[in-house]
Amino acid sequence: MSAPTWALILTHDQFRFTRECLTSILALDPPADRVLVVDNGSTDRTPERIRAEFPGVDVLPLGENRYFAGGVNAGLARALNEGAGSILLLNNDLVLERGALGFLRTALEADPSRAAASPKLYVYSAPDRIWFAGGIVTPGWGLIRHRGANRKEDSFRDGPCAIDYVSGAAVLLARHALERVGLFDLDYVIYVEDVDWSARARKAGFTLWYEPRARGWHHVSATSGGGLTPLKAYFRLRSGALYVTRHARPWERPPAWAAYAAWTAWLFAGALARGDFASAVALLAGFGDFTKILLGLPSPARKPEAFARPSLRP
Repeated sequence: MSAPTWALILTHDQFRFTRECLTSILALDPPADRVLVVDNGSTDRTPERIRAEFPGVDVLPLGENRYFAGGVNAGLARALNEGAGSILLLNNDLVLERGALGFLRTALEADPSRAAASPKLYVYSAPDRIWFAGGIVTPGWGLIRHRGANRKEDSFRDGPCAIDYVSGAAVLLARHALERVGLFDLDYVIYVEDVDWSARARKAGFTLWYEPRARGWHHVSATSGGGLTPLKAYFRLRSGALYVTRHARPWERPPAWAAYAAWTAWLFAGALARGDFASAVALLAGFGDFTKILLGLPSPARKPEAFARPSLRP
């Protein structure tokens, strides 16, 4: 008998998404052996509401917002300590198709060199539009992107394959890979933690796998406000810089800086055109810190709450 598979869901407020996510997870066939919700200090009584509506689900309330890596690591540590053989990590704003876990387990167990398997993810509000079909990091530039992003399903039919990175929004992680590679890096705070973990896994000799028969639908950026926000504008740049300094070769840093400069300029122009001055300012701060990090200089300690819209702050 194989070791049990846990489902791990990270939450912070927005219980309506968590309810929908849990409903889909509890309907999986084959099912997860255990379901654990890690709560990052919700203020909407998420732990109590889960216990009332889903009595078979375990809840780990942290009492504070440890952000993505901190919250996920707490759940991963508990699952590993209690004997999980694989862990299905999910955002709380995502639902999976009924057979998704079975496909992911088959893919993961087919080859012991596979550290993780990601499903094909679609945009919840546009169910035939792809959000993630595997991750790619452009060699020499350090640019991080999703395969198939914004393509319609009928224009991007693909098969299972090795990828550069898996998405932390929905991924089945192997126990032996977590024990060898370690957990997520807390330095990233939010964004790019999954890309960093994938890079460390590949350096350790593992493969990251994409299984399109497993499918899910994501309320994209629901927890961070949707679209470009000051939070996203700043931390995608800061986290991108950390990734480049840790995983790119020294000669790749100048082209990476140029590529991120062009990307920032494009986003900045769009933000100004929309009158989104807060995001425009956050982009400038983010690119300034991106440059400092690439130069080896300390960047200011900034927390997500400084950029979040009032309704998203803890």
